[in-house]
Amino acid sequence: MTATVALLAGLGSAQAQIGAGQPASPPVAPSGPGAGSFPQSFLIPGTNTSLSLYGKISMGIWDNIGSQHLNDTSPSGGGATPFQISALAMEGPGASGGVSVSNLDRSIHGGLRNQVKGTNFAIETRTPTDLGEVKTVMLVDFSLMASQSNYVGSGTAITSTKPSSGAGNNETPRIQWAYGTLGPWLIGQYNTAWADPLMTNPDIGDQSQVGPMQTVNIRRPQIRYTYLAGNGITLSASVESMNTGAEYCQNTTSTTCIGNATLAPASLATDGSDNLDVGGAGDGGVVNLPSFNTGIAWDQPWGHVMGRVGVGRSELRGTNATTLFNNGTSPANFSNNVTQWHWAVEGGVMLNTWGQDQWRGLVNYSHGLSTYDSDMGNGTYDVFINGQTGQVSSFNELALNTSYIHRFNPNWRTTGEFGIGFFNKPSSASGLSNCADSGANLTCVSGGATAAQLASVEKRHIQAAWSLTYSPVPGQVDIGLELDYYDRQVQASGTGSAAWTQRLGFNFYW
Repeated sequence: MTATVALLAGLGSAQAQIGAGQPASPPVAPSGPGAGSFPQSFLIPGTNTSLSLYGKISMGIWDNIGSQHLNDTSPSGGGATPFQISALAMEGPGASGGVSVSNLDRSIHGGLRNQVKGTNFAIETRTPTDLGEVKTVMLVDFSLMASQSNYVGSGTAITSTKPSSGAGNNETPRIQWAYGTLGPWLIGQYNTAWADPLMTNPDIGDQSQVGPMQTVNIRRPQIRYTYLAGNGITLSASVESMNTGAEYCQNTTSTTCIGNATLAPASLATDGSDNLDVGGAGDGGVVNLPSFNTGIAWDQPWGHVMGRVGVGRSELRGTNATTLFNNGTSPANFSNNVTQWHWAVEGGVMLNTWGQDQWRGLVNYSHGLSTYDSDMGNGTYDVFINGQTGQVSSFNELALNTSYIHRFNPNWRTTGEFGIGFFNKPSSASGLSNCADSGANLTCVSGGATAAQLASVEKRHIQAAWSLTYSPVPGQVDIGLELDYYDRQVQASGTGSAAWTQRLGFNFYW
């Protein structure tokens, strides 16, 4: 009871904020009786452990200017998905809506939604020991989404009606961070070391920024070592949970589609096409090895420079080697354990320009390693598997992102952000056609009722955002207006989509 009273008394002085998922402490250290060893903390009576509570109350209101592309049932629950460019309703040859923009999702405009699931809170402790200070952090929010796999292995398709283990409605608490540090070591779940927090603009609330790591796979169980080399140079190395997944297609010609539902349980995509998200079926997300990345950062008064290199072993397993990874006629071409080594590199810079302004630029190249790239599909597509020939080849992406934040004064600021990603056409997709399965007849129909093979393979993503933020109480209250633009092109010729979204957000930090 004494600890509870002390805890409640300490809440009055807690003034930290969590911006873009990152907690920030005020610069003034605590003082006076009961004060803890770090800002905004207090000493738990009878112990030498300092404790701090902080968090954010967040409310978002947004609407689609263009087509409806997101089903969010908050606050009643049911599980909404974050906006993903790959979820844009397509138009053109082979698209699910056919060649007309008036079909299906393209005809549904607007859709006012609001939610508070971005609200979060954190518990942080620090305890001195003979080996150094032990620090623990647990950050919890309420944004658990349908089809989310707790950031371990591969996520399921966003259209799934059966969320994987650990998923629930959108008001269910979820652990974002749960880690401990001792000296240079970090063990537990935290943002991947690949994602430099200084490379993501804090005032852009969209979850589909092209280039930076995003919600689908940014948080990872990991073991990380950080070395401070002096002169502002930081070195890091991290062994992390590996994501893996694949896009699978059984078609090879423009005259026939093999869409045989008996090939494997749940082997056909939920949209009726002949493509399979292997990562969401069978044992697609099971891996034997973790991913590894190492990086360097240099901090100076003028800004921040960073670089990363990562490797990982993508692995796709099928519970039945004669069905899941072949068309039922050529089992000799397949294995129930498809593996490939993949790699990724990135570099970024943040410059302090005029006054309190900042410019950011990021380059991210992924050679089949979706673990370090969130832009492809559901963020866990590593390879394309040709279900007729057995050929496997990687998805590669070059992603560029830049943003600029201008601060008019302590109360007003504005931000512009732009990202573009270019995807390769995997060599294993050669021979596939821009046609669709007509359904019962299993014949190829250009612009038919279900998605074509090449309409499921990304070609280019564009995302841009502009925000205006007013802070009536700097560091404690933010009111932001944001406008987002999305453009998606796929490998199917002439098939693409674009959409606008506007949002209004309110954040209260404590």
